[in-house]
Parts: sequence; structure tokens; C-alpha cells
Amino acid sequence: MTEYHETVVVGGGFGGICAAHDLLNEGRDDFVILERAGELGGVWRDNRYPNAACDVPAHFYSLSFAPNPTWTRTYASWREILAYINKVADDLGVRDRVRFDTALVSASWQEHAGVWDLRTAGGGSLSCRFLIVASGSLSNPRVPDLPGRETFRGEVIHTAEWDERVSLEGRRVVVVGASASAAQVLPYAVDVAASVLAVIRTPPYVMPKDEEFYDAEAQARFREEPERMDALRSEAERRFNVEADTQAVMDEAKLAELEGQWRDHLESEIADAGLRELLTPSYRFGCRRPVLSSTFYPALADSRTTVWSAEISRMTETGVVAGDGREWEADVVVLATGFTATDMFAGIEFSGESARSLKADVWREAPHAYKGTLVAGFPNLFLVTGPHTQASGSIIAVIEAQLEMIMQHIRLVEENDAVSVQPSQEAQRDFNAWVDGAMANSVWEAGSCHSWYRLGMAGKVVTKWPGNLASFQKMTSTLDLGDLVLKFGPTGLVTPLPG
Repeated sequence: MTEYHETVVVGGGFGGICAAHDLLNEGRDDFVILERAGELGGVWRDNRYPNAACDVPAHFYSLSFAPNPTWTRTYASWREILAYINKVADDLGVRDRVRFDTALVSASWQEHAGVWDLRTAGGGSLSCRFLIVASGSLSNPRVPDLPGRETFRGEVIHTAEWDERVSLEGRRVVVVGASASAAQVLPYAVDVAASVLAVIRTPPYVMPKDEEFYDAEAQARFREEPERMDALRSEAERRFNVEADTQAVMDEAKLAELEGQWRDHLESEIADAGLRELLTPSYRFGCRRPVLSSTFYPALADSRTTVWSAEISRMTETGVVAGDGREWEADVVVLATGFTATDMFAGIEFSGESARSLKADVWREAPHAYKGTLVAGFPNLFLVTGPHTQASGSIIAVIEAQLEMIMQHIRLVEENDAVSVQPSQEAQRDFNAWVDGAMANSVWEAGSCHSWYRLGMAGKVVTKWPGNLASFQKMTSTLDLGDLVLKFGPTGLVTPLPG
């Protein structure tokens, strides 16, 4: 007999741990968590490269039900965040519910039984009534196709697959990319390597990073006066909401002010006019995620660093070759090239009503969902950090808002003795038409850039929420009954809910 659980959660990062908390908080203890790796932590388990840290203030980048007075700095390192995730999991007592080294590969809705049939990579199977997929959008590295890579005698490593056995000390290092991971690992490389080549095809806006360190005395005050943590969290959230408002409506005056602040930072750190030109973006502030760093520009200006604006066209036995023919000898190539964020829930095939494929049929043109979370034709399926959910600020706040909404939908099913819930096709179309309209005048859509927010880096924006975090939280807090369809019994009787 197939193993059954009322709820299955996919992913052991912040999304999975938050889901476990909310399920337990409502007395729903028949659930398991499927985690493809051998330990918890999600993106912070995988991104262990030197200087890896979060660019959102730690007291905001925390679960609201688990404030942490022991953060040691404004922007926590990967080690601190990973330790925090594991502590929260242990405090909740959910580790025994996690199936480690268990990757979900397919989920098929069984209409006659009203359950999801799940298959895992090892050939295992189980079923559930409610499926919460919280595997994250930053879990699959973007690895560029580099002809000749197989001939390279050195080492190639992606920042999200860091091997601590690979040393950069005294070696000739190439860093490809200019995202947050590049801005963090490159200064380390400059400090220890013999030479560094920075390959920056699209320069980012880099803003100075103001950081405070919390000693034992400060941590004690956080414990004794938790309202201090609340104040830091609220202020960070306020700043991100203001920034998102500027970007959502292309506020020209405010964008110009931010671009002026960036220009001041660039000119204060980079003396060479030619290098300043190479590092000047050709798009509006916020179209791509800005980089927060006070060490990136000094590292690029260091005499041990060479900057290429041309992308790598191929690799040789001894190094890399640019599109313009320049060659560079290297021992280690670091790919700081981010993630395939628009290839959502990669590695999992979803089959809904009438055996329709989520990706091949419904998402054939672009990923979309109702409120970023539910999909018409896929009963009792809930996507955490799905399409159009990347609200500026802390993704943890987004996750918590989504899970609050998910719990509302689960309660709705049970209170009505229904089998399942899903949005109507009309409600889903209307919601996404509104998103497209709201996005059209935003800097993310109209700011003239390629970014990981877009399909294929250049297509439609499918990851960003077209507003600030506060508006996302308001949207998810409301259960719009008129948008939903309940189904009752194996006959598939459909009942639209009154608005």
C-alpha cells in the first residue's frame, strides 16, 4: 500500500521550515518534508563560497516567529543563517519528519481519489491530499555553456556548488559574473590569488554597504528588549517598501537620486576613467537587482585585477578566450552566474486534472499562477515563491505571507467537507492580466535590461511582484471566495464559491 500523509512539503529551507511551523501551529501533524539534499538549509546550505552573506538585514531576514538576538552583524554570513535554520528546525522538533536525500521528480493528481501521487528519484512513492512545494527559486545554478570546458586543465566551480577543497591562494583566478555572489567572492580572490580576471558583461549598480556589528552586550540588549529587534525589522521593511514603490512606477526623480548616489560611490572608489566607463550600467537603477558592497569596487580597482567587459566565448587547456579574441591563462574559473530562477521547480513534473502538464501545457509560454501560489486545474497544489512573488526585501516575509494564505485555503476545504480547492480559470486570467498591466510601467519591465527576473534573461518578467512587500502581504491576506472552486467527492462535483 502506498504511504499516505495529509500534507507533503517539498524543500528543507526557509519555506519548508515555515510550512512545518504553520502546520504544527494548527494541529496538523500528519506531514512529511521531502529534501533532496542530506541536510537542511536550502540556498544557505549550498552557497558556501568565501564571503557569502545575505544582502538583507538579518533582523528582517528572520522568521517572525523566531527572532534571533544572537545575530553578530547587520548582514549575516551563510554560516550564521544556516545555523539559524537548523536551530529553528530543532526547536520545532521537525527534523524527524524530514526525508533527506529524497528528491521529488513527479506529482500526478489522482482525480478519482482526490490525492496527489508522488514519485521520488530513488523509485519511492507516496500520496497526499495537500502538496506544498517550497523548493525555492534559487536552487538550480545557471551554468553558462562554455565550449572547450572539458579540455581545461584547471578547475571550474559555481558559487552555488562551492567545494571547500578548491583553493584560490596563489592561483590565477577568473571570476565570471557581476551579481551579489561575484561581489562577495571577488574581493576574497583578490586578497589571496596571484591574479584575478573579472568578466563583467553587464555591470551592476553597486551601493555602499553600511554594516553594524553586534557584540555580546548588544545581543544581551536584544534578548532583554526584543522591541529593539522589532524596530530594526520594521525600519528595514519600510526602506524596502519605499524603494519598491520607486521602482514599481518608474519614479524618475527618485530613480535619478538613487543613480546619483551610485555615481558618487563609483567615483569615490574608482579613479580610472576607463574602468568607470566599463562599470557604468546602461539601464535604469533597479531593473536588475542592485549589489550592496563596499569592497567590490576597491577589488576591481586593485592592481592585481583585470576587468573584461566581453563575455567568454570558449575555454582552452590553459584558460579562457573572450569574444574579441583576447586570451587569459587561468588555474581556477569561478562561475558567479546566479540561478535559473524562471525555470521554476526544476526537476519536478506536475500533472493535474485531465493529465495536463503544468510546464508543457499551462506554462508553455510563461509561468503564471493565481496570487503566485495556486494554479487552475491543479487542485490542492500550493507553490511557495512561485511566479510573481519576488517582492523587494526579505523573501522570508513573502514566504510567511504565502503560507498564511495556504493555511486559509486548507481550512476552507476542511470547513466545507470538500475534497479540493483551486482557482477558477477566469480568476487566474484576471489576476495575471492585472499583474501584466501593473508590471508594464515598472523599472523591472521598462528599465531596459536583461535580468534573472525575465524568461531567458530577456523575455517577460515572471518572478517579480509588481509592487512592494506591503501590497503583497495585503493581497495574500484576503481569501477571495468568488475566485475559488471547491470540488466534492470522487464524482468531481464542482461548486464555485459565492463572492
